[in-house]
Amino acid sequence: MQSTVFTILFVKLLCLTLHGMTAVLAELPSPSNVRITSINMGLVLEWDPPQNHTGNLTYRSEYKWNSIRSSYRVVCWDTTALCCDFTSHLNKFGVYTFQVRAEREGEASHWVETKEFVMDEHTTLGPPSVTLVSSGANIEVSIEDPVLRISEFKEIYNHATFNITYWKEGQEERAKRMNGIQLHKVVLELEPWTRYCFQVWVVTQRFFKQSQPSNVTCESTVKGKDRPWVMALVIFVVMAVSVPLVVLAFWHCYKVVNFLRPKYLLDPQCSSILALQSSPQPDEVYHEVSIMPGGTERELSLMDGTT
Repeated sequence: MQSTVFTILFVKLLCLTLHGMTAVLAELPSPSNVRITSINMGLVLEWDPPQNHTGNLTYRSEYKWNSIRSSYRVVCWDTTALCCDFTSHLNKFGVYTFQVRAEREGEASHWVETKEFVMDEHTTLGPPSVTLVSSGANIEVSIEDPVLRISEFKEIYNHATFNITYWKEGQEERAKRMNGIQLHKVVLELEPWTRYCFQVWVVTQRFFKQSQPSNVTCESTVKGKDRPWVMALVIFVVMAVSVPLVVLAFWHCYKVVNFLRPKYLLDPQCSSILALQSSPQPDEVYHEVSIMPGGTERELSLMDGTT
C-alpha cells in the first residue's frame, strides 16, 4: 500500500516538474509571420520578432527532408538575424519542412513550422534576360533563361516557351503579343524610324509555371529596305545639286585669281613683250675685210658684199 502511495506521489511530482519545464520553455513568445522566400531554386526562411516583446533574442532554424523521412537538421543557430538561407543544403527535387524558434539565456519559445515546400514546383522563376539588336527596320530579340542557384534551368524545366509583348514607345495600351515562342532568338520586321519596347516571360511545361516579367527594354529601328528607284532618285538629286556647286566654286576661284594677279600677266600682248624682253640678245657676227693693193674693183665689190 505504501509503495502504491509513493508511486502516485512520484508520478505527480514528475508531472509537476515536466509542466514547470514546459512553462519555462514557453515563456518566450514565438517568432511571427514565418515565411519562405524562394526565387530561382534559392530558399530563405524569414520571420518577424515576437509581438510585444523587447530584449536580446537569438533564433534557431532547422529543416527536414520529407521525401526520405529525415529528422530536423539545424542550419542557423544563436543568430540575431531574422532570416536563414537554406539553399546550399537543399536538392532541386526535394520536399521540405522548416521550423524556427526564439531563444534567450536558456529559454526558448515554441517551434513555428512551415507547410511542406516542393522545390521545383513552389519556387518562383525570376525574369529572363533580354537583349535587343537593331538592324535597319528589324529588331533581333535575344532571350536567356533565368539562372537557377542550385541547378541548370534545362535540367529541371526542359520544355519552356516564351511570351513576348512589344509596343511602340508611349503606346503600351496598344501592345502586341507573341505567345509560345520556342526560339531564344526572334527577328521582327517593324516600322522604320520607330522606337519599340519589349517585355518577355518564361512559361514552363512542368507545373505550367510563369516567370517574373523581364525588365522593359527599348530599341529604335532605322531605315527600311531601300528600293532601286529610291536609290536612283537619291543619286540624281545629289548630282543635280553637286555639279552646279562645283562649277560655281571653280568660277569663284577664277575670279579671285583674276583679281589678285597683275593684269598684264593675263594680257597676251603684254605677255609676248615680256617674253621678248626676257629673251637673250643675239650676238653680232662680223668679218674683217682686208683690201689688198692692186685689187680690182670687182674684188672690192665682193668684199663689201655688193654685186
